[in-house]
Amino acid sequence: PPASQPHVFRAPNSGSPGSKAITAESAFSRRVEGKGQNNFEETNSNSQNSSEPYTCGACGIQFQFYNNLLEHMQSHAADNENYIASSQPRSPLPVVEEKWKPQLQRNNANNTSASGSVGNSAIPEKERQNIAERLLRVMCTDLGALSVVSGKEFIKLAQTLVDSGARYGAFSVTEILGNFNTLALKHLPRMYNQVKVKVTCALGSNACLGIGVTCHSQSVGPDSCYILTAYQVEGNHIKSYVLGIKGVDIRDNGDFIHHWVQNVLSEFVMSEIRTVYVTDCKVNSSAFSKAGMCLRCSACALNSVVQSVLNKRTLQARNMHEVIELLNVCEDLAGSTGLSKETFGSLEESSPPPCWNSVTDSLLLVHERYEQICEFYSRAKKMNLIQNLNKHLLSNLAAILAPVKQAVIELSNESRPTLQLVLPTYVKLEKLFTSKANDAGVVSKLCHLFLEALKENFKVHSAHKVAMILDPQQKLRPVPPYQHEEIIGKVCELINEVKESWAEEPEFEPSTKKPRAAGEATAAQEEDWFGKNEVYDYLQEPLFQATPDLFQYWSCVTQKHTKLAKLAFWLLAVPAVGARSECVNMCEQALLIKRRRLLSPEDMNKLMFLKSNML
Repeated sequence: PPASQPHVFRAPNSGSPGSKAITAESAFSRRVEGKGQNNFEETNSNSQNSSEPYTCGACGIQFQFYNNLLEHMQSHAADNENYIASSQPRSPLPVVEEKWKPQLQRNNANNTSASGSVGNSAIPEKERQNIAERLLRVMCTDLGALSVVSGKEFIKLAQTLVDSGARYGAFSVTEILGNFNTLALKHLPRMYNQVKVKVTCALGSNACLGIGVTCHSQSVGPDSCYILTAYQVEGNHIKSYVLGIKGVDIRDNGDFIHHWVQNVLSEFVMSEIRTVYVTDCKVNSSAFSKAGMCLRCSACALNSVVQSVLNKRTLQARNMHEVIELLNVCEDLAGSTGLSKETFGSLEESSPPPCWNSVTDSLLLVHERYEQICEFYSRAKKMNLIQNLNKHLLSNLAAILAPVKQAVIELSNESRPTLQLVLPTYVKLEKLFTSKANDAGVVSKLCHLFLEALKENFKVHSAHKVAMILDPQQKLRPVPPYQHEEIIGKVCELINEVKESWAEEPEFEPSTKKPRAAGEATAAQEEDWFGKNEVYDYLQEPLFQATPDLFQYWSCVTQKHTKLAKLAFWLLAVPAVGARSECVNMCEQALLIKRRRLLSPEDMNKLMFLKSNML
């Protein structure tokens, strides 16, 4: 179509269950199938030449590529089909044969019946779809069910249920439904598209400036995979959507991962949407910076800080042999047979994120449970291990490393915003290392090394600074006064970068704001267009004494601080840490499917998508 004309495609009307809607839906399905077959070999990059976005007439969501619109509308068609079928009156239920009759006699009675009951050779397609949906839900609950649902015991259970109360008479499950895996996977694309359209509509209806996206790898043994997740504020809560999962190939470089991320995102959001990326250290951030702001996972960054200082080769090169010996003894004590967290108890109520893999864990465990460990080895008559422990150095190192691990735990909180904590965390750790750098001996040397590693690995970006200001309990308090003007300038820069999109969303503007004539604009008013006056008005308000619900706060002051509220609903949804607690389980299941070749990579990705977003 010409570029000057809008591309609007309307899904069939789902409001009327009559024959007219059925005819329209069927014609629509044939058009979609024909178009999909003709363009099967095309990719998103060459499926259309127009720069205009394609708009779904049913929900208004826009797509950059025509193929993505087709998939989206097919899901609408499936929903309409379900609605029409469910709204039509059902035919009277067939009479179930007496269960005391032999199986052969029941089959013969069904086969010779002239009318009334459904034949034994088939059941309605709608029933098969319902069964397939239930199977997919079972699989998503536990992917181990991929092998269970085809086992003899599961078939026996299903047969018992069918024989006890099947609506269409007692029949053989295996004869009618066939292999359960095959049945479920046959309907996997349909279920995937139905859930996909809901996720697309949720992300497309976002009234904020943009979204947060994490691309983070998770290792399970020698293998690992990337998990792509989108974040946005819905109501007063952060909602996350797992969009894709991909096995890691050692040949994949940063650009390849970037292309994969952009291809997946193009199926859910328009390319114009503003994005803040959070990636691990394995991803090339320069490629992502072209598409939006790219931040490094804070847990990975602090992990690199600790690893770079306490690496045994580095310590050996710096002649810090006593530190190496202490680490070795702690590893021996914490890793001995029969010793574990269950033996001495857990160190903390909240666990660190999956990407925290620090050499300090054994050291902190020994320091925390020193008395119990001594008692344990005393009973085992192995006190020589305890005698080799440098208790003074252990205490000093624990005083440095415990705050680092606690900071990682706080930054990885999944129930509330965390991006505003990154800069205060940097300031807190910098003060800690500086205060102990004047001590005598090896601890002083280590603190100087920690300061260097902190500056090199734990980078603070503009998004972190702006997010800190957007916390009414912090504002500019964590940083020294000489940095205030610089951070305020970063806020105004970001407002200036995104202000063009606000003109398209007048409903977010305060109702009391009146348009002015062009000639009436003063220098102060022009400056306020960049948000500086609004920022100063906000900063002059007293700090919150209690920890506020940030999204509830910004919902209440939207009319008063419009520009800052828009930034808050965007940036505060971005997590500081890219890995979530569910990542390990997802990767374990994905890699298990891959090793056993239970599914193709495409079907595995669809099933993981359903597991994350359907239940």
